Amino acid sequence: EKGKYEEAKVFKLAALEGRRRVLGDEHKKTLRSLNNMGLLLHNMEDYEGALDYYQQGIRVQEKVLGKTHPSTLMTIMNMAGTYKVGLKDF
Repeated sequence: EKGKYEEAKVFKLAALEGRRRVLGDEHKKTLRSLNNMGLLLHNMEDYEGALDYYQQGIRVQEKVLGKTHPSTLMTIMNMAGTYKVGLKDF
């Protein structure tokens, strides 16, 4: 199963980079890709990597969508779940 996660990571990273290049950092689909990378890394138990993608997304989401937008709040919830499960020592 780990191999499937690694394969998925390659494709998700390619999608993220493509969206950044074509749509820009502030496009909703790019922001969704950041959140998806966070979720994937969380599932791979790479909690610090997941937090990095969530934090990148939240910075832009708060600026573009606002602090109370459902997408921003979902990313915050995902980040909280990562802290709860994977980073109990922080």
